[in-house]
Amino acid sequence: MNMREESKAKTRELILNKTALLVEEMGFYNISTKEIARSCNLSQGSIFLHFQTKENLLNLIFENQLSIFENIVLQNCFSDMKQELFLKNFLDALIESENFLSRVYLDLPYLNDLMKKYLSGLETTIKNLFFDNIRHNVSDKPSIIDTFIAIDAFYSQIHRNFIEKDYSHSANSIIKQKRGKLVKLYRTLFE
Repeated sequence: MNMREESKAKTRELILNKTALLVEEMGFYNISTKEIARSCNLSQGSIFLHFQTKENLLNLIFENQLSIFENIVLQNCFSDMKQELFLKNFLDALIESENFLSRVYLDLPYLNDLMKKYLSGLETTIKNLFFDNIRHNVSDKPSIIDTFIAIDAFYSQIHRNFIEKDYSHSANSIIKQKRGKLVKLYRTLFE
């Protein structure tokens, strides 16, 4: 890689990193290319040179961040592990990606169709992991429909918690605060 290509790669990485931070702070809907350029100390033209559109940049950040979360979940949550450990690992993954995920759910109405489709696919993957883990651990198997209704109820509570997150304190973790209630709900639904 020559010096010019290396410089372009560094600039692209800078734009991605700074924009990801802005998304967590401001959300997808409120962010502008002017703010992105200012945070990177670049011109707006540089943003468009590297990503053509703000939507391309946001889509890439969205996919990258959700992919990171998905990998954490897939590496730590298995169908054959005990339910308590599965739930602990899943909640830990949520906490690790909480700022981004809470922004995603808060801005859900404003996300484009591609982002919504990607998010829906990830949620399906996670719900299937829960289903497999529950079926592996529960001796008297509930019906498939009842199990998925319960999983949807549990996941919707997580979704609700993300929407209620307080952004006035960046270290504030809604999942840590609600962990006990989420564990209690999980046990009520699945044990």
